[in-house]
Amino acid sequence: MKKEKDNRINAKHVPVKEYALLFLVLAAFNGFHMWIYQTLENNGMVESNTRLAINLLMLFVLFSAAVATVIIGLVRERTLTRPLQKLGEAARNITKGDLSVRIAPLRKDGKKDFVEVLFDDFNAMTGELAFINKNLQDLVNEKTIKVVKLRDAILKTMSNMVEYRDYFTGGHIGRTQRTVHLLLEEIKKQGLFQDIIRNWDTSLILQSVQLHDVGKIVIGDQILKKPGPLSNDEYDEMKNHVFYGLKIIERIETESGESELLKYAKIFALTHHEKWDGSGYPNGLSGDKIPLHGRIMAIADVYDALISERPYKKALTFEETVKKIMDGRGTHFDPVLIDLFMSIEPIRFLL
Repeated sequence: MKKEKDNRINAKHVPVKEYALLFLVLAAFNGFHMWIYQTLENNGMVESNTRLAINLLMLFVLFSAAVATVIIGLVRERTLTRPLQKLGEAARNITKGDLSVRIAPLRKDGKKDFVEVLFDDFNAMTGELAFINKNLQDLVNEKTIKVVKLRDAILKTMSNMVEYRDYFTGGHIGRTQRTVHLLLEEIKKQGLFQDIIRNWDTSLILQSVQLHDVGKIVIGDQILKKPGPLSNDEYDEMKNHVFYGLKIIERIETESGESELLKYAKIFALTHHEKWDGSGYPNGLSGDKIPLHGRIMAIADVYDALISERPYKKALTFEETVKKIMDGRGTHFDPVLIDLFMSIEPIRFLL
């Protein structure tokens, strides 16, 4: 295969200064050697002392070799070692993620030998990598935004499906979201439960709140839309919405591979009807055995039920709601969370 010439190369990769120095040094030493030799020969010492002549010759050869070694070392430093060091350092920076690195030229005259052309190619490659990386990151960000929007739309649709089925509780999900948000902000502000909430993602938690009643989709209309109080059997079936919700979310988790958001959603769905004194359902958990998610959700859920009108009751006033909530302190609700909740002034605006 015929080797093509790179037209960008307009200078030979020859260390002229180093070779000129080598030539001058060797020429000077050769002249000095010849002067000594000629002087000795004029005095008749060379012919009478052949060993001296040989020693002078050997000294010349050794000195020439030493000078050549030094000059070759300089040549290697300029033509091989320094370029390789620059390339190695730039490559290490790239492996660390720094795609802005560029190699400065060695020559000052603007001409290009094959080393300078190699540097140009390396810089061009790095520039291409930076361009590709930026475009790839932009593409990933765009796809991520679309996936997040799709996920949010699906969650919103599912929560709307629950409210369409149970139209008496319209707006319940949005109001409980706001209440949970207020409680979370106050918990952080007061520095409470830090060991538990340290790794919580507030955004995911608030989104997962939308699924806390998703199990009601399975409950029949004769129960879900009944305008009066439920019978014992109907109430037992209504309580099963927490299990139905758990199964629905687990199915979504299996099919989608999503874990973090649905991890929160499962806890909300299963535990928001547990009570502090252990009299709640489905598992009769009590005290700190109830996950903090469930204890927070219990307050938001009951608060909204009290302030909202139902076919079998009227909405309570703020004062009546506060009394009901306080009556549940230490029995239905976590007393620490209740005290915190009642200290939040904005809850009045949720009415």
